[in-house]
Amino acid sequence: MTVNPKADLFVPASLSLADVYTSGDVIYQIPDYQRPYSWVDEQVEQLWEDLLEAYENNKEDENLDSNYFLGSLIVVQKGKIEDVVDGQQRLTTLMILLCVIRQTFPKLNKTVDVNEFPSVVKIGKIKSCIADTNDLTRLRLQPDVSQSSNVQELIFDDEIDFTTYEKPSKKQVETDAKYRYINTAVICRNHLIELGEEKSGEFVNYLMNKVKMIKITCFDESFAIKLFQVLNDRGMDLSAADIIKSYLLSTVGPDKHKHDTFMYDWRLCEEWVKELDGDDLTDLFTYYEYYLLGSNPKKSLVDELKVLFKGKDSNVVLRDFKEFVSCYRLIYNSTDKLINSFWYLPWGSYWATMLIAAEHIKYPEKEELQLSLRNFFFLNYIAGVTLNSLKQTLFNILIGIKNKDSVDSLKAIMEDKLNAMNTKQQVLSKLKGEVYYEGWLKAVLAVIEYYQTDEDEVSFISLDYKSLNVEHVYPQTPAEGSKWLKMFPEGGQYLNTLGNLTLLSGTKNKAAQNFPFNEKIFIYQGLDKNGKKTITKQGQVTVYQISQKIVNDYVANTYKKQWNEEAVQDRFNWLCEQIGEIFDLDVETILY
Repeated sequence: MTVNPKADLFVPASLSLADVYTSGDVIYQIPDYQRPYSWVDEQVEQLWEDLLEAYENNKEDENLDSNYFLGSLIVVQKGKIEDVVDGQQRLTTLMILLCVIRQTFPKLNKTVDVNEFPSVVKIGKIKSCIADTNDLTRLRLQPDVSQSSNVQELIFDDEIDFTTYEKPSKKQVETDAKYRYINTAVICRNHLIELGEEKSGEFVNYLMNKVKMIKITCFDESFAIKLFQVLNDRGMDLSAADIIKSYLLSTVGPDKHKHDTFMYDWRLCEEWVKELDGDDLTDLFTYYEYYLLGSNPKKSLVDELKVLFKGKDSNVVLRDFKEFVSCYRLIYNSTDKLINSFWYLPWGSYWATMLIAAEHIKYPEKEELQLSLRNFFFLNYIAGVTLNSLKQTLFNILIGIKNKDSVDSLKAIMEDKLNAMNTKQQVLSKLKGEVYYEGWLKAVLAVIEYYQTDEDEVSFISLDYKSLNVEHVYPQTPAEGSKWLKMFPEGGQYLNTLGNLTLLSGTKNKAAQNFPFNEKIFIYQGLDKNGKKTITKQGQVTVYQISQKIVNDYVANTYKKQWNEEAVQDRFNWLCEQIGEIFDLDVETILY
């Protein structure tokens, strides 16, 4: 393609992933105004699951996901080098994946006949995507010279042995980009090993040939940044729900009564959904799609529902959907502590669909089912199990709910999965370690708080950092010569463990800081650090019972008014026992 930069502000092109990395013998450069590589488990796992799902769909039916769109890539052309304005996180993650493939399966697709399968991707093609013929790597990082060196030494070098890499801790991943590269490499390698070399070869063929990006080549940096901002602004495009509405209305026909009935029900659904913070009609149709299918969707939401609704009376369809939304409203507005627990979980499309389904079909053992589901989801959440590993089991449970299978049979499905994944042992291992940086910590502590009362109805505890924080009793940075170092010399080794942590409101957490233990106790009670009432705080003990327990032990002189090794270990045991009782987990082996 002949391009005149003066005539063309930008040139778009639809490229396969192989062409993204090799077309024009390009070298991509991350400019210095870009943020460092930031993807962690959630984003990397989601990308992998999306790509693997598309590959499996296409393998099952070649018409499905025959061109999987991965998004846009905006670059500024500077000769052979192109600055990346948008798409650097995906580009970097996929480059790491290619490097791991090169090292893990050096004979990838070696036995596949290129004459019979011309699009086969062999290891030479992978290498050409990683570096050009002069061994210049096709991705350069500019923000930090040391970071660029990290990528070269940790990822790009031919001699790297990824088998020696261990998964970094949450703290390492959050604080150092170097560990994010390692973390992504470990995740990619684990998934490739799980697939095996032959299936990985097929997956790579799909990845490099059928996964597409729209590459937009610009010739002026300021224009490229403006284009990025415009493309990322939220427009007023039609939602999936709008298209579904149009499709259903098209089959209603000229009957005015049917049309008016349909519009009344639709508007009622819209009004109901407006009450649901964070959900819209498209979300509810997604839950409804999962409910109707009982399996992983193979097409877009609109296309799947068109097939499911074809030949059916639109008013009957909408009436059932309205009842489905009504069931969700019941769940959403519930103040039951069991239902409240679910809102802290990931995978909302799955657990929400199950809870709605149980309401919708009037499942006879609903409460016991809800309890089992809550425990199953939380144990997998704490253990770090990925959605891709759970999907089939979740759909099996959903089908069982729809069929009104006994709760014992559904619990058996859950228990079999927990055993197969060794999930409970992984949970115990997590609880025993440094939990402060774990994403599930606040959620688990909030659930423990709910169960400090015998009442079923409780006020929802928001995990927003302005409302709630995790407090270190032994402080993170005790001052040199402080009372803490004398009272609890071993405190550092317990700093981020479960026994040294509690919940406080955002303001009290800030107030507690690194004060001595006796002054912290005053603050936990709503006093100032000298134990005096303030104008706004009338001496009330913190509203969180799991924190009040520390105050109560202090007042009762349980540990001689000290925070020491015995106090931390006892608190660890108490919190673990609470977790065991709530989530039906035997914690005896990890107690002190």
